[in-house]
Amino acid sequence: MGQKVHPIGFRIGITKEHASKWYAKSSDYASVMKADDELREKFVKFLNSLSTLKQRKAETIDLSKIAISYPATSNQIYVIIYSVSPAKLKTELSRTPINIDFSKFLRDHLSTRELIVKIKRLRHPYTEPGILAQSLTKKLEKRMPFRRAIRSAMKDFKEAARRAKLKPREKGIKIQIAGRLNGAEIARSEWVRQGRVPLHTIQADVGYISQRAQTIYGTLGVKIWVCKR
Repeated sequence: MGQKVHPIGFRIGITKEHASKWYAKSSDYASVMKADDELREKFVKFLNSLSTLKQRKAETIDLSKIAISYPATSNQIYVIIYSVSPAKLKTELSRTPINIDFSKFLRDHLSTRELIVKIKRLRHPYTEPGILAQSLTKKLEKRMPFRRAIRSAMKDFKEAARRAKLKPREKGIKIQIAGRLNGAEIARSEWVRQGRVPLHTIQADVGYISQRAQTIYGTLGVKIWVCKR
């Protein structure tokens, strides 16, 4: 039987870092974990509701890369958002008050803490698996044939890798789509790989994301692996 290991969890502490950074006592761990998960979910819904994401391409913000940290020496919570154009996002946030619909549990947990939002720029967005997955799922939901959507994602990555000056012998991408492809009666999975994606090499900088595309034929699962070095 195949033993699967998450590519990000396999490399944490070597080439990857935790998306959430905080420390809690064993008695408080469950409640802090729940608050962290809920805070991330609320921010994703809030960013999806912004007019910039509705009017422009959805891949302006990497929703899978939101980082949360609770510094032990202060009463602040930092939420870091990675965006292609931070200036436009800041303008949008200033127009829209951040009145996120927090649940009672989250309000009680954040009552003694100050929420600080930071925005960091993504210089080469199409080298990030989260941005590529958002673009690919959007095309699949618009009923684009899956092979053409994959070719388009491959082309975007190739162009972004050239601009980012990634070494040709070290870069690579693998895309897998599973489900009722093009509306077929029997579900199947197909994948395409270009370049090197060494999943067993811990030192390799491999990014990974899995998302779902809600099509009229059902749900399609999308997985993307990106190797930068």
